[in-house]
Amino acid sequence: MTPARTTSRTWVLLLLVVVATSACGPRTKQQRQSHGDKRTDEATLLLNEASQHLRELNADRAEPLLAKAEKVLAHPDVDLSPEGDMLRSELAELQARVPRVREEKVRREKESVTDRERKEREAIAERERKALEATVEKQRDAVVEAMFAVTEALDALEARNAGSEQVTAASDAIQRTRERLKTGKELEAKSEDYAASARSTERRLEQAETRLQSARRVIDFVSGPLGESQEAPALEKKAKREKDLEARLSIYTDVRNRYLRCGSEADKLLSEMPELARSPLSVKGRPMALKAVAAGCKKKAGLTQRTVVKVQKAKVKWEKAQAKREKAREKMEKLKAAREKAREAARQKALARKRK
Repeated sequence: MTPARTTSRTWVLLLLVVVATSACGPRTKQQRQSHGDKRTDEATLLLNEASQHLRELNADRAEPLLAKAEKVLAHPDVDLSPEGDMLRSELAELQARVPRVREEKVRREKESVTDRERKEREAIAERERKALEATVEKQRDAVVEAMFAVTEALDALEARNAGSEQVTAASDAIQRTRERLKTGKELEAKSEDYAASARSTERRLEQAETRLQSARRVIDFVSGPLGESQEAPALEKKAKREKDLEARLSIYTDVRNRYLRCGSEADKLLSEMPELARSPLSVKGRPMALKAVAAGCKKKAGLTQRTVVKVQKAKVKWEKAQAKREKAREKMEKLKAAREKAREAARQKALARKRK
């Protein structure tokens, strides 16, 4: 007879075998299919999550999920599930996508870096463009201001009281504008618009320089030869009052030369600037035609020359008379000296007779 303790142990062992057998898996096809369905459901969740990570280009998070799904789908019971083959195909597809996703991520990261660098370059270029625009605008304003001063200075040359001071002011204004253009020379290579503006200003400065030279020439004539000729009438009055013929001749000669210079310079000015024949000069606030000035000065020079000739003749006549008077005086002095000598000789002779 088997002892009771041995029988209890046998039953316990049998129970453990039954439990172990039950834990190892279903024994019927239906149970195995049910177990396979549960595995496919689990694998579906894992594959969906892994697919989402791959769409987000996160292969590192997708790979562990795919490895786990591969283990789940490796169970033989999955073969009994209708979705088993489909899920294994999906698993294979997703596993094949992993290296491509990694490559895509690297490519996009490179593109992102390139795009960021491009945006940074564009931002830098935009800042440089705005800085250049600000610099160009500042330089342009300075040039415009300098050019405005040139225009004002040139307009002042046409005033009634224009003289050397106004000529100097206009010349200085032109020089300041040229210097201002030099300070912005580098900007011409960077800004086509400013370069065109600078070239336009240079052309205007050339025109201003021409206008200045014309004004300077006219002002020099008005303040020089013309001004001197306008002083001639006062000198003529002085010459008429002068008693000394030498001094009178000197004054009339000076008057004649003033008129000659006036006429000669007026003709020269007309040949250099023909437009002056159509536009009168402003002389002491009064308009004066340059052609008439030239003709008037030459006419007065001719009249004064006649006076000079008359005074020269009078001077020659006076000098001849003076020479005669000097000769007569010398003759009288000689006669006087001879008489004095004769008287002295007579005295000496008388004294000698007395001594005897």
